[in-house]
Amino acid sequence: MRLKLTTALTLSLAAFASVTPSSGARAADKAPFKVTFIQSLTGNPFYDTVACGAAEAAKRLGIDFNYQGPAQYQAQLQMRVLNAVIAAKPDGILFAASDPIALNPTLLQAKELGIKIISIDGDVTDKSIAIANVQSDNVLGRQKAAQAMAQLIGDKGKVMAMMNTPAPTVSAQRLEGFTTEIAKHPGITYLGVQYSANQTSKAASIVSSTIAAHPDLAGVFTITTNNTEGAATGVRESDHIGKVKIVGFDTSDPIVEAIRNGIVDADIVQYPYRVGQLGVEMMNDVLNSKTVERQVRTDFVVATPKTIDTPEVQKFVYKTKCQ
Repeated sequence: MRLKLTTALTLSLAAFASVTPSSGARAADKAPFKVTFIQSLTGNPFYDTVACGAAEAAKRLGIDFNYQGPAQYQAQLQMRVLNAVIAAKPDGILFAASDPIALNPTLLQAKELGIKIISIDGDVTDKSIAIANVQSDNVLGRQKAAQAMAQLIGDKGKVMAMMNTPAPTVSAQRLEGFTTEIAKHPGITYLGVQYSANQTSKAASIVSSTIAAHPDLAGVFTITTNNTEGAATGVRESDHIGKVKIVGFDTSDPIVEAIRNGIVDADIVQYPYRVGQLGVEMMNDVLNSKTVERQVRTDFVVATPKTIDTPEVQKFVYKTKCQ
């Protein structure tokens, strides 16, 4: 099957036209720096919002920016994208790894060619590859998720978790933190984790079958967007809205509506727009021989049916298109 790649970023950036480039950009008599953001999955609200933030910063700094990625969450497909981008010889790559191990050799080749690399949303295992890593404070986020779950179910009952794959990604770190925190609540029985391969329909089926096997299921922790969307469908189709509490990570339009309707009870919302801005701003500094911090954390908020439409939370909610 032919790999589908997104082309150069097609965003509405009129709102940014009046912003002048930073003095840190390449001199006017030279071509602008070229920077590519490689997503782990196209069409994902988190990574699309990262691209929006990155595009804003690139416009402001006078950087030639585009983003690409595979249509499926697979390291092999992402490696094809990476190889194509390397062949285009950009000055810098912002990279969100779908697998922190498999992509190391190819990323190392890019580094050896002089391409600067900044990790987005998690390092690969070879920490020498990326000059910096920009991501949310997942330690705090996973603790908040577990605490929200415990409060929602009254510190008792059965809970399960759902994520994409067993690969040692950021999602695995969130899961580990959640299970560690939930173990501090002796009244809660943890049923373990199941894997959806990032497929919404499979996530819905998993939740429905788990409810059938455990009619007293109290909660589901969903670690990524598609899992949360699928869990909401599974709970709704099983007629367990309000009976099974959903605590998720990340937003999308369907998740926001599910929060408003009380199907998703709490959601840990990252700040991907700021992640994208920081990624490009730091890349600009690197390309101008400036020193940057190795690890940069961004904030998040907890969205609930009561807070989802507040200005504080709406600032964090992911974008379907850039404005």
